Amino acid sequence: MPSRPKSANIGMAAETGERITMADANSQALDFERALEAHGLKFDRIDVAEGDKPLVALNFGGGDFSYNHVRIHVFFDMDGESAQVVTSPIVSVPADKTAAVLLAVNSANTRFRWVKFYIDDDNDLIAEADAIISEPTGGEVLTELVGRTASIIDDVYADFMRAVWA
Repeated sequence: MPSRPKSANIGMAAETGERITMADANSQALDFERALEAHGLKFDRIDVAEGDKPLVALNFGGGDFSYNHVRIHVFFDMDGESAQVVTSPIVSVPADKTAAVLLAVNSANTRFRWVKFYIDDDNDLIAEADAIISEPTGGEVLTELVGRTASIIDDVYADFMRAVWA
């Protein structure tokens, strides 16, 4: 049997080859909630159906001359090892302005590495990010990522609106 590269052993118990059990999605969501509370941030734990990904949502308002409101959702993958940050629509893009907004989206995506912007099937501008998380730092990592997401949206919102209104 060919040997596996060292990186393939990450997450495996060296002596037995068994997968090391990481925190599950619900415990990672609880850790995130504790981190949010420690930072004084308000959030909603969204009830989901049995077997669905745990979901925590936060509301943010932008600074002067920026967005009024964006809701940031954090979905926890069931294995508890990763999470996805997805915003509510930041801007509804008129069909005739899609090309101009895509140029602004491309510019934002090259300026900022933490968040990816895209226009969805409803022509809404969305931001998203992914994170690999582990105990005991998952809550703090996601709290930082959510804050960066809100801050980056605040930084580029005017660019998106200029593209819409040009």
